[in-house]
Amino acid sequence: MNNSGNSNNNTVSHLSSALRQVNLGNSNTTTDQSNINFELSQGHSNSDETITRNERTQSGAAAHAEAQAQQIQQRQRQQAQEQQIFSNLGPVDDSRIRLFFQNQPMEGYTLFSHRSAPNGFKVAIVLSELGLPYNNFFLDFNAGEHRAPEFVSVNPNARVPALIDHGMDNLAIWESGAILLHLVNKYYKETGESPLWSDNLADQAQINAWLFFQTSGHAPMIGQALHFRYFHSQKIASAVERYTDEVRRVYGVVEMALAERREALIMELDTENAPAYSAGTTPLSQSRFFDYPVWLVGDSISIADLAFVPWNNVVDRIGINIKVEFPEVYKWTKQMMRRPAVIKALRGE
Repeated sequence: MNNSGNSNNNTVSHLSSALRQVNLGNSNTTTDQSNINFELSQGHSNSDETITRNERTQSGAAAHAEAQAQQIQQRQRQQAQEQQIFSNLGPVDDSRIRLFFQNQPMEGYTLFSHRSAPNGFKVAIVLSELGLPYNNFFLDFNAGEHRAPEFVSVNPNARVPALIDHGMDNLAIWESGAILLHLVNKYYKETGESPLWSDNLADQAQINAWLFFQTSGHAPMIGQALHFRYFHSQKIASAVERYTDEVRRVYGVVEMALAERREALIMELDTENAPAYSAGTTPLSQSRFFDYPVWLVGDSISIADLAFVPWNNVVDRIGINIKVEFPEVYKWTKQMMRRPAVIKALRGE
């Protein structure tokens, strides 16, 4: 399908170069709930036993009314704060969004993304790998399209990615991990086939574990490292170091898992040299299977692997060279980056 939601279809979307150009300033802005103070009146106790039941009732009613009045005032202050915050973000040009919702497709998928958002490309990769028809709708953050009411109705978090499944009565799904699970589960139920997924419950559990690790630990840490390195209002060396070190720790987890998978594969397939490998007299790197593709779960690629690709594609921006520091991660990523569906998705096609 064509990228009908994109006004600049000829632009090649390579994540690393896109990230060099875009300013994500107002893409991370919402109401800061930590700045909202809730001050509810608790009333005052009175130990004077001469107060009558009627007086107690009146006193309780007055305290309740006072508490309600304070709650109303607090809500009004909160609304004023929110209005001030959003007014500082500038006006929202939602004309493109409104036009889309007035003329939604009857089938396929619409992926709301941004040209510098790795999580959006993560979904595009899986859609492309499964051969599913979809349109990219790249939001314009500078125009505030992510804050348009129509888009917020799709993703209440006002972030990308979000997906509309037009074949399921325009079902809206948000959060990249949830979107990927929806796609592979639906594909399995409709076709009986499980590419990028598994029909084995134990493998499904492991795929889910790696997927959640990517969405909760891998992506956010790289995102924070990028933010403090390039977009934060002040240069805070300790923050850059803290998040970069955490990214390295996460990659260490993946590197170890892939290395163990490779060792097991070599010992299984290269049986004639297995004793020498076990004895340490011959390094595993001399095996003809040393560059053979290995995956996080089972013997085939899954969403657990593909979820890492777009973020691996930009991690050099925080000073991590995965080819040098994490050779198994590098080989694994290179295998995936060569896949036609991955290339197509990363180009924004």
